[in-house]
Amino acid sequence: MNYSEQMNGTMEVPSGSRTPYWAAAAVFGVLVCWAIYMYSRQFVEGLGVTGLNRPVFWGLYIANFIFCVGLSAGGIAVSALVHLLDKKEMKPVAIMSEILAASFLVLAACFIVMDLGRPMYMYNLFLHPNIESPLLWDVSVISCYMILCLALLYFSARQQLVRRLKDHPSLRPLVALATLGHTSLSPASIDLDHRCLSVLAIISVPAAVALHSVTAWILGLVKGQPGWNTSILAPLFIASALVSGFALVMLAVIVGRRLFNFPVAEGVVRMLARYLIVAILVLMYLIFSEFLTVGYSGTVPHLAVFNELLFGRFSRIFWFDAIVGLLIPLLLLGLPKSKRATATIGVASLLVVVGVFAERTYLLLPSLMRPAAFTGSISSYAPTMLEWSLMAGVYSFGCLLFLAGMGLVFGIPPRKAQVEVEHARERVGFEFAGAATPQHQFYLGAESVRPPV
Repeated sequence: MNYSEQMNGTMEVPSGSRTPYWAAAAVFGVLVCWAIYMYSRQFVEGLGVTGLNRPVFWGLYIANFIFCVGLSAGGIAVSALVHLLDKKEMKPVAIMSEILAASFLVLAACFIVMDLGRPMYMYNLFLHPNIESPLLWDVSVISCYMILCLALLYFSARQQLVRRLKDHPSLRPLVALATLGHTSLSPASIDLDHRCLSVLAIISVPAAVALHSVTAWILGLVKGQPGWNTSILAPLFIASALVSGFALVMLAVIVGRRLFNFPVAEGVVRMLARYLIVAILVLMYLIFSEFLTVGYSGTVPHLAVFNELLFGRFSRIFWFDAIVGLLIPLLLLGLPKSKRATATIGVASLLVVVGVFAERTYLLLPSLMRPAAFTGSISSYAPTMLEWSLMAGVYSFGCLLFLAGMGLVFGIPPRKAQVEVEHARERVGFEFAGAATPQHQFYLGAESVRPPV
């Protein structure tokens, strides 16, 4: 992407004030404080304050854990796509995806801790590991995946952080910490960053597959559990992870253009929309294959779960996902280019993310709440206000991580007066020495840029 494309309107120039950024941070901070208070109640009183019971021993926390792991895997898939295809115009999107991936892995760990009830006993997992346990596999894969996410983020954002340091000396200690003291912008250092990113991008593809496959195996390898014990569960999880990951990144790009110094071309959003269409079609095919196999085979325990989804207690969630979370976004994203505005893509992305969350609930809960084999009794589960509060607080914490990461790497939009001065300097042809902003330098891939007057 060249300078003329930016100035001819194909790239949005950030403007506005810092008020939305700090207002959002304040709201999220209040929700986090409320969640901390609610968690203190659960910590003291135990999981009895939640709606969990026997046999429904996994509920809202685990559904959100699976959801967050999928979003993280999908975010890294977007990053790997950018680095492997060497799409320079999407490099900022790769950095945003890596920030999202690391943030959602942290959230996944938070939900696991909350589901344990007594997190101080986690050390038993390391003192007495059972190599045959899928839970140990999941902990190991998530730990390695977090290291991979941070490594990708480091090599992707290091140059931008160093360039920001030149214009913001007050950030020197923070940037030095984030870059591990490596502030060189020599050709050798930049080349090393690119080579490391290429290697990490190749590794991240099987790592993303392994991350969500192991998460699916936690359910799929439970013997005699209808609705879970199926070989297609891991591919289904991976497909939904790609769908939710692409949708979340598009939504974050649209929001990021308003809250940060994050100018991204309109074509980048449309390109991600095309990828999302393909991912949605693959997911719809896998869901159809699973339900066709279960329905046609007529196995009684599986049919009990099948009927709960299509016609029973979870039918509203299932059909909401099928229609609102998949079909409507597919139609919106498939509109002609002239009618497919950025707002339309944003609405479709939001519906997809909500739909995938609904999918996580109906993949997890109906199998636990099915009628008992011999007594015919039906189990029930309803999340309490405490569980909903903790869920809101954890996602607010993730939003704070995202705001902090994006604010550090790309910066918060300057005040309106400062924006007008910068735009005036651009209109006169960058007459001042060093007039190119760090954002222009970053997207043009050079340490200093001075367009011809």
